[in-house]
Amino acid sequence: MIQIYYLIIMSRPSLLTIVLFASVSLLIGQLQSANGDGTDHNFQRDTTADLIPGTWLSDLFYRALANFTLGRADNTACRRQSAVYEEHLSNHTSWAVRMQESWDRYPVGLLAGNTYQMGVYDECVDIRYPIKGQYCLSEIKLIPPSGRDYSFKRTVDFDDFGNNHAWKTVLGWADYQDQVQRNVFHLAVCIPGTCSALDLQTSLQSQFDEAFPSEQFKTVVRVDPIMCRVREDTYPYDTPYYVTWWTFSLLFLLCCGATLHHFIRLSYQQNTNESGEMSGSFLYAFSFIESIKTLWKFDRNNKLNMVHTLKVMTMLPIIFGHKIFILVSNPISNPKFIENIYLNGSALLLTGMNIVDPFFFLSGFIVYKNLFREFKKPKAESVWRTLSLPIIKRIIRMLPAYCAMMAITAHIVPHLGDGPLWPNKSWEEAEICKNYWWTNLLFISNFVDIKHQCLHMGWYLSSDIQFFIIGVIVVYVYTKNPNYGIALLGLIIGLSISVPFIITFLTGRDGMDKFLIPYLLYPRNVLSLNESYRPSYMRATPFFVGLAMARVVEKLMERKVKFSQTAVHGGIFAICTLTLWTQFYGAVFYTRDRPYYPFEHALYSTICHCTWPVAGIWITISYFTSGFGQLENLFRSRFVAIMGKLSYSVSLVNFTVMYTSQSSQRLPVQLSALSNICV
Repeated sequence: MIQIYYLIIMSRPSLLTIVLFASVSLLIGQLQSANGDGTDHNFQRDTTADLIPGTWLSDLFYRALANFTLGRADNTACRRQSAVYEEHLSNHTSWAVRMQESWDRYPVGLLAGNTYQMGVYDECVDIRYPIKGQYCLSEIKLIPPSGRDYSFKRTVDFDDFGNNHAWKTVLGWADYQDQVQRNVFHLAVCIPGTCSALDLQTSLQSQFDEAFPSEQFKTVVRVDPIMCRVREDTYPYDTPYYVTWWTFSLLFLLCCGATLHHFIRLSYQQNTNESGEMSGSFLYAFSFIESIKTLWKFDRNNKLNMVHTLKVMTMLPIIFGHKIFILVSNPISNPKFIENIYLNGSALLLTGMNIVDPFFFLSGFIVYKNLFREFKKPKAESVWRTLSLPIIKRIIRMLPAYCAMMAITAHIVPHLGDGPLWPNKSWEEAEICKNYWWTNLLFISNFVDIKHQCLHMGWYLSSDIQFFIIGVIVVYVYTKNPNYGIALLGLIIGLSISVPFIITFLTGRDGMDKFLIPYLLYPRNVLSLNESYRPSYMRATPFFVGLAMARVVEKLMERKVKFSQTAVHGGIFAICTLTLWTQFYGAVFYTRDRPYYPFEHALYSTICHCTWPVAGIWITISYFTSGFGQLENLFRSRFVAIMGKLSYSVSLVNFTVMYTSQSSQRLPVQLSALSNICV
């Protein structure tokens, strides 16, 4: 037979091609019959099936939680109440069904970054009988096995994931600090009141270990006891609470009494045409009338009104930044809004960690203005008394409001709200202020670990007092010997410029403190704030430049130096453009996988604290020597002056007020540009 085929092929060469084609076709057909299509399934299994679960994450959650109870908990009381719950649930008793439906078993929006599945807090904790409903917010983290690569390519379009597998969005996004981690979830669970956080943690961990493929990723469950609450849980009403409450109540009554007495005296004087200064001036220091008169007092021709205007212009972006910070640190349902800032956002938002520098500049400017003429007066007092008196006066002016806010934060605020996040937010702040208030009173809180800082603005006030003490010495030396004073000030400015450069270069730190997601979520865990952001020696340049400029401006005014309005406004435009461009350069540090250049970071660590002072130099020189023309109406506004006088109080209060408001939220907030302004 073989011989016959051989003869046919040799006699007809074209048949060779036909035979080969038929053989190949037959082989392909056999492969397709075996596999069902032409895909190489061995390759698919190696790259997908071995690495990525065949069931989607939400389905795995539902598989683990559909019939979840704490019936196997170690706690006997917990098991007993869980059995009661299961029995009533099978009979569809109202309270048991409410307990079941108050939390989600099938999480949604995971790929969009909706990592908080918060359920219905009040429906859970309102259950009182026969068992108490307890609301717990657990943290569940998915950790890929070592050696597995879940990375994927991202485009500049946040909505374009291409053909990437959905699981890679969860497991491959874990290490991006400019994105909300999709592998960390916060799941609310309603459990009986006798069950502990540990009972829930171990039960959830057991359920997830059974339902989730451990060879593809590891599940770690954590339930912080402070995140478990029943309706009766409240912050303890201890003696300091009642002392604080009665102190403020009596102070309010004293103010009301002083105001009433003041009003009666004013009415009597007006009716009798009596003139002269009224008695009881100390009492009237508590009068609302006297406070309003002091606040309303305004000298339109006072050049220092400029300080109030600049304070207001600086305070507005600070409040806006605090608002963003507080919104992002709480559950949000649209993290893409904040994530997009890192990719396409304003460089001002990304590099704005030095926005308080104008306050330091103005503080230095005012120190010289207030102390130079005072020290010039002939006095018989000792040097130590002369130097200490201004410091004591400044601290005494600051302490009443400062101590009031610490007391309110520690003893009053924890009782003002409720919600799943409330204990973790307000109770923690209260405990910190109770234990570390003394660091604020000694004005050293900027050198204490950020985990122990009472009040958000505590580091700023500590730095300001530290600068003030050095500033008093510099001004005193200058009044006694101008040459020594200039040399001392020059040395301090040189050190303030070089120290950040040297420290950053030698330690390999970042040249800028970045608003990365971990910082926004929980700043007390960001240790870099202890190194660069809060220490006064890392950001002293603005204060001492402001101190120097006060003397320079005074000299220029004595010599009657003037610039044309074209030079004034042109100079402001040019200098602000240059300084802002330099400031915005820091946005390049947010680029992923960007190489670290020590000299670049060291140089920027110095320059970023010089941008606002450089702009302040020209603004103060041009304003005090030549004026701003029509723009001076802005500096002569009574309303702006009043707002400027309130800037210290606003800086102390604004963060606490916003924090208290947002910490009571029950559900994630839809984050947008409008919500950041209005919510």
